[in-house]
Amino acid sequence: MTTPDAVRLNLGCGGKRVDGFVGVDRWPTPAVDVIADLARALPFADASADEILLDNVIEHVADIPALMRELHRVGRDGARLVVRTPHFTSLSSWRDPTHVHHLSYFSMDHFTREQVAHYTSGGRAFEIVSRRLSFGGLMGNVGRLIFKLSPQAYERHWCFVFRASTLEFVLRVVKPGAARAASR
Repeated sequence: MTTPDAVRLNLGCGGKRVDGFVGVDRWPTPAVDVIADLARALPFADASADEILLDNVIEHVADIPALMRELHRVGRDGARLVVRTPHFTSLSSWRDPTHVHHLSYFSMDHFTREQVAHYTSGGRAFEIVSRRLSFGGLMGNVGRLIFKLSPQAYERHWCFVFRASTLEFVLRVVKPGAARAASR
């Protein structure tokens, strides 16, 4: 549950304002409240954000592990992180020449593992709350069915036949040693 004084960040907002969020981008637009480059340290205090949104942004960031470290630093324990991006089989993932990464349904798993904790400042840094893969068109129904049976089989064998559209990950920030709030 979000409190009235909660800090909610819309990173890489571009020209898209989201009510209740602080718009952050490196280019000034009417939607931007704070000018910041996601390739550098974010101008926010440690553990200051309750919610962070990256809507079609992460695929533009050259160093995703560095960004995830910053999101972990800025997010409070239990903070919600929403990441939306095209699936790597989507034509949208490839049409934009500024995309430097093409992500999978399993890409965020990397940041939930203890063995890669050095990417995110030690310990398990994030938990996956939910993830969703969208499909479009008539043939998307077949892809959706295969995916429902086995996401692994879909991405290994069928994803370029029945292309997906958009990925959405909802993650929770995990701070080592922090006490969990009962409301989360």
